[in-house]
Amino acid sequence: MLADQTGGSLYKPFFLNVFLLFLVAGCQTRDVRVDAHHDFAIEGKLAVRSVEGQHSARFRWQQLGDSYRIELWGPLGQGRTILEGNARRLKIRDGGGRILQSGAVRTVMQKQLGWYLPLEALPQWVLGGPIPNLPVDRPQIDTRGRMLAFAQLGWSLGFVYEGEAREPRRVTATMGSYRVLMVVDRAAPAG
Repeated sequence: MLADQTGGSLYKPFFLNVFLLFLVAGCQTRDVRVDAHHDFAIEGKLAVRSVEGQHSARFRWQQLGDSYRIELWGPLGQGRTILEGNARRLKIRDGGGRILQSGAVRTVMQKQLGWYLPLEALPQWVLGGPIPNLPVDRPQIDTRGRMLAFAQLGWSLGFVYEGEAREPRRVTATMGSYRVLMVVDRAAPAG
């Protein structure tokens, strides 16, 4: 199981649902595209705070075009969960490779969360920018032209960079009672 901040075990479906909530962060499918030049591979830490509690996990995320593979795990590799898919299909596996759920994104999202939103939003955000062709509120840009903050699709996002880096080291997203912090430890081109 994944660990919470108090040292107790984390109810995995709750954490998975919160991560998926951040991952799918609402947009209109026909207006959102992840361009090929946004291929990336990142590793880091993820922390989620909500009225239900505080939870954390490590992650490894590979994005190739609109396809992704995201691994989540707790201390000592416990509670490993793998999300694989694209804008149309989503497969959720446990650490042993057993498929927990697979199907159309809409079906999997409805079953896991009780609602549906497409999966295309987060790749743009984790790279420090808004989704093109969708409204952006309250943009803040630094002297190097990097986004420091903006609001889009009901989420408020903030970014912290190291030195001259173009991609953020820390991404914070808040919506309602949810606050998600993603700290990127390593980044490399995907391939």
